[in-house]
Amino acid sequence: MTSTPLAELRSRRLFALGLRGTDATSPVELVRRGVAVQAQEYLPAQWGLAQRLVPEVRPTAGGTAALLDGGEILRTHVLRPTWHVVDPADARWLLELSAERVHRLMAAYDRRHGIEGARAASALDTMAEAVAGGRHRTRAELAEALQADGWMTTGGAIGFLLMHAELERVLISGASSGKQRTYAAFDERVPPSPPRPRDEALAELAERYLLTRSPASTRDLSAWSGFGLRDVRAALLAAAERTGGRIERFGDDPAEELWHDASVSAAWRARGAARATADDDPERVDLLQAYDEFIMGYAAPRAYLQPPGRTDSIAPEFPLHALMAGGVMFGRWAPLVKERSAVVRLEPWRRMSRAEHASFEAGAAEIERFLGVPVTVDVAAVVE
Repeated sequence: MTSTPLAELRSRRLFALGLRGTDATSPVELVRRGVAVQAQEYLPAQWGLAQRLVPEVRPTAGGTAALLDGGEILRTHVLRPTWHVVDPADARWLLELSAERVHRLMAAYDRRHGIEGARAASALDTMAEAVAGGRHRTRAELAEALQADGWMTTGGAIGFLLMHAELERVLISGASSGKQRTYAAFDERVPPSPPRPRDEALAELAERYLLTRSPASTRDLSAWSGFGLRDVRAALLAAAERTGGRIERFGDDPAEELWHDASVSAAWRARGAARATADDDPERVDLLQAYDEFIMGYAAPRAYLQPPGRTDSIAPEFPLHALMAGGVMFGRWAPLVKERSAVVRLEPWRRMSRAEHASFEAGAAEIERFLGVPVTVDVAAVVE
């Protein structure tokens, strides 16, 4: 038995995740395919969607923000105690599936702030009333309403109260108010849908996870979804059955427990020679946001990301993001955005080749078009 080569895993995952070409025509379509896309940081998450689209249909930051404001995609805490963007049609069943587990993870924090029992129910009523009638409220406005109901909203309490309301399907992302994010009534932005049996919802989650992230292991799906290995293994078997075998085991090493979507693998294999060469160019640079699904879609230590000689786990390090060459990390970067300009700060771990530098400059130009302001580049010295 042989393990799947890391270079092959990188190539297949970059392809499945749309970082090496996609026929998607909008961020809405990308989010729908991805089922739940990590969006911990507001603007970087939008870049993570935009960079997957060809320049002809790639939106600016204003364009992606308009989709969020209009409710065509929604941002909420789901699956884990982290922000994700989801399609409105998926928000309800995803929260019904995962809210109980996230509540358990947050229980100690909620108890510390008194978010339990009748008191928590009162807070939900207060927040529901504040956003009733189509009103979208900022965090500060909701804190003011809760303070009037006797809540202390300092020391992080407001964040836990808002997350509690998201998990209980009372609040979800609203339209921005200037530079401030807002919350809206969940039922105003999310269409009604009947409850799904838990095993059916888990099977769909597994199927759609692999549509954009395969091949992936049971550990990867568990880490991404927050569900335990027993649930994940059952969900993958159910997904295989419901898709007629399109979801299936991958590779010849059972210890890896890798699965894939066979249709995605077929498309990857069908690439022409020129396309495959361009896709797998080891000097092709990607400027990924720290929580990109190419990173957070898989379990630590993420060996496929590690450059030669590095064995420590690759993890998000916001505000620094992931500087990649051929799907291998070789440094960090950060966009420092002001009103009328921006700086892309680079902290490479090694010197870039001439081809890598040219690829990076092309990426920086795309970020400039996305942000809509002039961008300059500041490169930190490489420590030899």
